[in-house]
Amino acid sequence: MIDLVFFIDDDFPTNFYHEIVGNKSSVVGKMISFLSAKQALQYFAEIAEGESKPMPDVLFLDLNMPELSGWEFLERFRALNLLQSPDIYILSTTITPKDQQRFDADPLVQAALHKPLTEQLLHKINLSLQNKAS
Repeated sequence: MIDLVFFIDDDFPTNFYHEIVGNKSSVVGKMISFLSAKQALQYFAEIAEGESKPMPDVLFLDLNMPELSGWEFLERFRALNLLQSPDIYILSTTITPKDQQRFDADPLVQAALHKPLTEQLLHKINLSLQNKAS
């Protein structure tokens, strides 16, 4: 089971839909949505400063957001030098070949996926996490 999932997307209806999919999937425990990458980054910064907060197993990140893009989030997240990190999946409506090359070269990013999230994808990610744990 995926105990904790974070969604980082500035679109409330998209987050809401993905939470419904997560609930229906039966493989996701708790889900937390952030409407801005800055809010999510603050959460991780607090962990880096020693606060005891749960680390998500999986983080779904949109690329195109105001204030702080998904790319900028990844750069700042990496700079936190956390001891552990969630499996990060890009979840976007548009993924260009250039974007895909960047993701393939980034060890933080597990995969780039096209919206919307599906139950099938969650089941595959759950299996991937189980295989990592064994």
